[in-house]
Order: sequence, then C-alpha cells, then structure tokens
Amino acid sequence: MDWACAAASGNDLAAILDTVIDRVGEPLPGGRADLAFLFLAAEHAGHAEEALAAVRAELGDPHVVGCGAGGVIGGGREFEHVPALSLLAGRIPGAAVHGFQLDASALPDPDGPPRAWHEAVGVSPADTPSFVLLGDPFSMPAERLLVGLDFAYPDSVKVGGLASGARREGEQVLFHGDRVVREGAVGVALMGDIQVTPAVAQGCRGLGPAMRITGCEGHLLEGLDEKPVLEALQETLADADPDDRSLAEQALFLGFETDPFAMDGEKPWLIRNLLGIDPGTQGLWVGEVLRRGRRVRFHVRDRRTSIDDLESTLARADPRPAATPHGALLFSCLGRGRTLYGTPDHDSRMFLDRFEGVPLGGFFCSGEIGPVGRDTHVHGYTSSFGLLAPRG
Repeated sequence: MDWACAAASGNDLAAILDTVIDRVGEPLPGGRADLAFLFLAAEHAGHAEEALAAVRAELGDPHVVGCGAGGVIGGGREFEHVPALSLLAGRIPGAAVHGFQLDASALPDPDGPPRAWHEAVGVSPADTPSFVLLGDPFSMPAERLLVGLDFAYPDSVKVGGLASGARREGEQVLFHGDRVVREGAVGVALMGDIQVTPAVAQGCRGLGPAMRITGCEGHLLEGLDEKPVLEALQETLADADPDDRSLAEQALFLGFETDPFAMDGEKPWLIRNLLGIDPGTQGLWVGEVLRRGRRVRFHVRDRRTSIDDLESTLARADPRPAATPHGALLFSCLGRGRTLYGTPDHDSRMFLDRFEGVPLGGFFCSGEIGPVGRDTHVHGYTSSFGLLAPRG
C-alpha cells in the first residue's frame, strides 16, 4: 500500500494542478493510483470538472472522491480561505473500492430494514466495509444518513465531513468517480486489505459532576438531578476555579455520556452546543434531542484543552505496533485552524509529530463526521481523522 499527498495554493488552477499531481504521482508505483481524495477551494469550484479530469488523466483513472472546501489540508500545510487544492492518492493492492452517491429524496425509510440501506449503498455488511463520507450540508440530512448507516453497518467505521465554501444549495461541488455532482452525499466503501482507524478530537474537558436529565422536551433542557437546569449550572460554576468560570462565559458545552461502563477518565462524551436560554421556561436549548435519564456533564473548550485533547486522541488511536498507517485523512472544523490556535498548520503538525512521514490530506468542513462510542455523529469544532493501513 502506497499513499502520497500534496497541496498548493494559487490563482492559476492549471499551474497548481500540475504541481500537486507531479508531487503525488512521483512516489506512487508507475505514477498510478487506485483511489484519490480531491479537495478544492471555493475559489476554484467553477473549474471542478477541469480539476477532476486532470487528476484522472495523470494518475491512471483512479476513483476520485472529494468536495469543495473553505480550506484544504495536505503536505503538512493547512490552506485557509485561499485558492488552493489538496490531493491524497493511493495504490492499494488487495483492497476493493466501491463508490456510491446518495440523494436525500432516495434515502431509505428510517423504519425500513437494513437491506434497504445495503441496496442503496451497494455493499454487504459481510464485507466489513469502512466508509469515507462527504455530504452537501444544504441538501443532505447528515444525521439521518449516519443513523441509517450505523443501523445497516454497525461494525463499520465511518469518517468524513460536510463540504464547505458554498453559500447556497446547488453551488457545492462533490466528486464522485468520474463525475461532479452538486447535491446529496458521496462516499467510498473500502474493503479487503485496508482498514480505517478513526480518531475524533472534540477539544473539550469536563466541568463539574455528571448529572442526570430529569426535565426536558425536545431540544429544551429544563432539569438536572431534580433541580432547575440554571440552578444546577450555577452550582457547577460556583465550585469551578475563576479561569473556568470565565471560560464558561464564552465556550460552554454539554457532553452526553456514550458509554456508561467506561471509567470516568476514559469516558467518551458526545459534545453538543448550548444554543441559549429559553426566556419562558428558563431552560437551555441544546443542539441534541434530549431524553430523561441520560447522563450529561458540562464541558468547556479553549486552545490549551484542544491541544491536550488532540494529543491524547491521537495517542489512543495509534495502531502501532499492530499496524502502521500508510496514509491519513483529516476533516477539521472551519472554527479550528488559525481561528482557534492563532498559528497555521497546527493539527497537521501535531499529527505529523506522532506519525512522521505519513501522507495526510483533508479539508476544513461545515461539520465533521466520526464516531464517539459506538455511534457516528456530525460534530462541530472537531478534528476527525481516518488512519489508513493494511488490514493484515
């Protein structure tokens, strides 16, 4: 298995295409690829067909999957809000690549059998596929898609992201094999001698104790541990140190328990945004459907916490010595990068500090896809990695 990645920026798309394709093709056997991930900045989206044709012509007609982006990642660099493209391509003998496209109107019924999803995707769960998924945020209900795929393929890894850079429906770019499509979702199922190891860094740490939801309706959180939610929050903040209280004013989130049997220090929490206070009930609006009895914990996020969380996430996901990654994908939030860290290339540098020399490609997303616990979710302010290695 051989992977190579490069990225470049510039207003001349033909010139940066030549540069990137040459850099990627040189280390690949015969300059040919079986699979390529192409991410194209919004400034060049109007020439998506040209970029796709060049990649396929120069790299031996690989299956191409990718999308438009508000920023691209590759070659150890992160190009944010500039005209650029990134290309990660691989020769993967012994692996099978199955590309698919899904439209929102044709998604199987949520109450239907798993077989309907198997037919829509075109892959059997017996093949133990790993999925890389890219969706248009305007036209694809991503959470519904992921619930269905988890239902139909419970043992499969799913990573990816929602395309960014477009301002309205119909303007997005999705690469699917030899075609450009502008709505729905595209993806690849990877089977045979290839495995994808996920690593999802949400960048938060817990604040105060875990509590149980005792009052809620839909997305409105009204009670925790039999107390009004704002009273429970005030008690949590009263016990916090001054720095955490100050941080909570700007970056307070709610974490949902995903594994009740995990040790507290290793417990994976699904982080969701707090959207505001309801003036009528004095409850908190939360970016997640709520249910009574579920355990939650307040969380905070800052630069230092994000760094620590990324470091520990990559360490836990490191498959060595059992397997060595040969390539990797990074789906990072538009709110990370320079906005969070104040410096360029941060998450890419941390990845390469641990996995030196591993080709890493990806883009800045409108939502990041990856598992927390056993379920796959769309995240925000997250970096979701997929490490690519031979299965054996």
